[in-house]
Amino acid sequence: MRRSVFVIVLVFCLGSVALAAPTSLERVSRHWTGDLSEMITQGRPVRVLVSYNQTNFFLSKGVMRGLEVDLMNAYERYLSRSNPGKKIRIVFLAVPFDQLIPALLDGRGDVVAAGLTVTKERKKSVAFSLPYRKNIKEIVVGGHRSRVLSSLDDLAGKRVHVMAGSSYVEHLRSVSSSLKARGLAPVDVIEADPNLVTEDLLEMVARGLIGYAVAENQLAEVWKKNMRGLRLFNDVVIHSGGELAWAVRPGNTGFKESLDDFSRTVRQGTLKGNMFYKRYFVNEDHVLNFRNPLADGRLQPMAKLFQKYAEQYGFDWLKIAALAFQESGFNQDLKSNRGAVGVMQIKPSTASDPNVNIKNIEKLENNIHAGVKYLHFLCERYFKDVDPEHRVDFALAAYNAGPARVRGLRTKTAEKGFDPNLWFGNVEWAAYDIIGHETPDYVAHVQIYYAAYKAMSDVLTKRNKAM
Repeated sequence: MRRSVFVIVLVFCLGSVALAAPTSLERVSRHWTGDLSEMITQGRPVRVLVSYNQTNFFLSKGVMRGLEVDLMNAYERYLSRSNPGKKIRIVFLAVPFDQLIPALLDGRGDVVAAGLTVTKERKKSVAFSLPYRKNIKEIVVGGHRSRVLSSLDDLAGKRVHVMAGSSYVEHLRSVSSSLKARGLAPVDVIEADPNLVTEDLLEMVARGLIGYAVAENQLAEVWKKNMRGLRLFNDVVIHSGGELAWAVRPGNTGFKESLDDFSRTVRQGTLKGNMFYKRYFVNEDHVLNFRNPLADGRLQPMAKLFQKYAEQYGFDWLKIAALAFQESGFNQDLKSNRGAVGVMQIKPSTASDPNVNIKNIEKLENNIHAGVKYLHFLCERYFKDVDPEHRVDFALAAYNAGPARVRGLRTKTAEKGFDPNLWFGNVEWAAYDIIGHETPDYVAHVQIYYAAYKAMSDVLTKRNKAM
């Protein structure tokens, strides 16, 4: 309908032989169920499971935004203050809403941050933090073709669509049972395709594609401002007094205690909490153009070029996009004080080197071509002895700091008794010690944005089919 997502299978640079290698997304989502203290000691990223929507987690001009993004970024700063000398990172992993808790329990993430309502059923399987939002009201919404509803009794015999795996399902079925017990027709509760979120259902209702849906009243109010035809039935409340909290595995007591303490500083009613809340539930700018974030704004005219040259040199185009965002924020007009230019922030001298040999990098296509070809050259010339799964990590570091410096770091890493063929948790830490945080942060940020882009691309591809 309104979205299109490009799907490319990731192939890291592997020399003359093209072999599929595990993606960064697969690496960070591998099974692991340790607690917070163990994670910090090992230098693991905090893997935050999110559901892509236009309220809690989305992209705007390449930047991750949303209420949960802001809250979890604040949590990253909180953890850094609580653990001086330790490098704390947050990685966002998008999955369908009904897969949030299964992914958590399976060890593919460490905390669920997705506007999750605390329910008795969910408390049987996960441990919730102290709530950061309270008094949540769930109402029925309709469109311009929907018959007006004035009470819960008017739901008798009506078909209502709800987001799969949401608290709305449980609460609406409770209402339906109550109606049936009083001799009225039950509600026809339809769980939507697992890849659709509440915002999708609101759009479908407004367009007359479905008759009714359920949404949090404050979310529905924001969307009503910019979606003609959406009607809110504020008297048809299927549940009130709801609480939103973050979820962790039951055995991760350290995580829960940390999130409890953090929640007290950002819950609704605090200065920070109110600031974050107003950003997404009072201001409605973020809902004006709810389209595929991987084909919008500054990224849109570059996407095909990223695809073209990523495929030519054996990369995932989303990783190239993440690199470009880290370098320039997709700004072709950017010039650094070191002489680097354009989206890929490559120097003319580097681009004109015989190993790259791309001229006129002030032109967007040439700039992207030069950057991707240079990254491929780094892989081929300097890091062929590294396992393909980790080779691009080193190439990214060299893109930032230069290949000679990265080779020196590998030597120092081996001298310290660590693995010189692994960047994260090995050469990375030597880099922090020897040259400071710039290059380790650079590589981490590229990989973090790549993981987010990749996860969202997978989710949105499936959502396209469902819409």
